[in-house]
Amino acid sequence: MDVNSTTKLCPCLKISHNDDSRNFVFTADIICVIINAFLSIPSMILNLLLILSIIKTPSLRKPSFILICCLAVTDFGVGLLIQPLFIARKIAFLYSNVEVYCSLLKAGNVLSHIVCSPSFFVVTAISIDRYFAIRLQTRYKQVITNRRVYKFLIGCLMGACLVTTARFHATRPEHMGYAAALMFILLVVIVCCYIKSLNKLKAHHVHIHNLHTPSQRIIQTILHKKTLKTLLIITSVLFICYIPFVTVVIVISKFGRNRSLTIAWEGTVTLVYVYSFLNPVVHLCRCKQIRQACVALMRRNKVGVAMLEPSVLSFQSTLEKYRWKKNVKKSEN
Repeated sequence: MDVNSTTKLCPCLKISHNDDSRNFVFTADIICVIINAFLSIPSMILNLLLILSIIKTPSLRKPSFILICCLAVTDFGVGLLIQPLFIARKIAFLYSNVEVYCSLLKAGNVLSHIVCSPSFFVVTAISIDRYFAIRLQTRYKQVITNRRVYKFLIGCLMGACLVTTARFHATRPEHMGYAAALMFILLVVIVCCYIKSLNKLKAHHVHIHNLHTPSQRIIQTILHKKTLKTLLIITSVLFICYIPFVTVVIVISKFGRNRSLTIAWEGTVTLVYVYSFLNPVVHLCRCKQIRQACVALMRRNKVGVAMLEPSVLSFQSTLEKYRWKKNVKKSEN
């Protein structure tokens, strides 16, 4: 069947979707395919490296790292399943194969909700976990335990199943407003947690500044600034990737689908998939423990050692020394 011969796409599919072939734009589709094809494999590799590093490093089997590992699992699923399905669906449409397009659309809807729904809850949990780590300090290990994290993750899987079931009862664009409302609430929770974390860090910084010696103050100031910067980067990346998508979902639920909103939908969905690539990059760049675990993992398995030594390891050492000297100078001033 030629998609240009009819404007009705997948009439048998009851879920809310774009059923007007005229809303798709060739150039936009090609751009989305290229971006997803370019990032799919790197996303899988980086997230798999992150997962194995945390699993195989006993010192990283803590609540914070378990949550990061679970987020990496969902991001790995995006690179392994969701992005290839997205690419295949777009190619099927471009080649006017409507039957394959509709099958891939349905499969993609099921898998994307199963894989991506827990991701949003885990991201929220990570922000809450960071707040508790800063707020509780010495009592953190007593309150946040591995067992409680595992229970939460089981709840996330159950929530993903409910969200997927609800998605197949969403037959009109208006129903997407409920999903947008849920995502908006979670984003508000994330913002509140990070704002509270920043305020607590600042108060803690003032407290230690009055108690420690000048040399200790320099070290604490460096750690304080690094933590603040990490929180800012994580929050910024999250919002850059998710806010456009949530906004488009809200607009579609209010006004329905048209050509412009369909292009915006495809673009913002791709941006959400890009987050699956950026997330491991941020954690590898900002967390020394994870970075060291990754290097140790590759050394143990003798994978990429020739590439890592001396170039990457030398660069890593030089970069850390440069950052240290730069922060020391700022602290002294």
